[in-house]
Amino acid sequence: MRHPLLTVLLLAGLLNAAGQAPLGGTVVYTRTTTYTINPTGNDEWDAYAKTLPTEGKFEKTLYFTSDASLYDEFALEKEEVSIPQQKAMFFATYGKPPKPSLKSLYIDFQEESKTALQEFMTREFLVESKLENKGWKLYPTRKKIGEYICMKATMNLEGDTVTAWFAPEIPVPAGPADYYGLPGIVLAVERLGETILMATSIDLTPLPAELLVKPDAGKKTSPEDFDRIVEEKVAEFKKNGQSKSEYYYK
Repeated sequence: MRHPLLTVLLLAGLLNAAGQAPLGGTVVYTRTTTYTINPTGNDEWDAYAKTLPTEGKFEKTLYFTSDASLYDEFALEKEEVSIPQQKAMFFATYGKPPKPSLKSLYIDFQEESKTALQEFMTREFLVESKLENKGWKLYPTRKKIGEYICMKATMNLEGDTVTAWFAPEIPVPAGPADYYGLPGIVLAVERLGETILMATSIDLTPLPAELLVKPDAGKKTSPEDFDRIVEEKVAEFKKNGQSKSEYYYK
């Protein structure tokens, strides 16, 4: 029985061949981050927290060809985060266990492999693995994003339903972050009823080779070992009762 992801890749290859031109380009997304600030029990701090922004909007970049893609969290960071936003980010993470932060994700569609550059507690890890089946369910529902008619797909992620809108006109199974594996590039992502990623610019100009490079910084780590490291440090955090702002990888 053929693997579902392989079927998607074969479909993308056939559609691309029919187009008689290699695909490649850049998608810029606006990523919306919601800051959930829980009460600290300190009246002065809690009152101040209510004056802070409740969300932040950041530009993120996806470079792609028919063979590979690179999602870069920081390529378009042109200015420093404002002080109020820094404070909102601090309050949103205060007292919560540390979490990994994806810095970039390289996917080789031909090899069906991916390389994620993860930052966790001030250290960088290079996590290499095979592409997994995301379990996407496709729907006939359509909507237009920019110049492209997109189709709807959903999957379950950590107990939440994630909705992606992909463009079959650009038959590359790429997308921002971990939202990939569809017969068309993902241009928007919704989670918990909110749009968290939306394409604001789609440029199909061929890419310079230096833009689509697999990350090589960080300690090479298997997915299993990386998960174990995270679990151990989270357990230590809970045991010691330390805030994320005070706790670093040792």
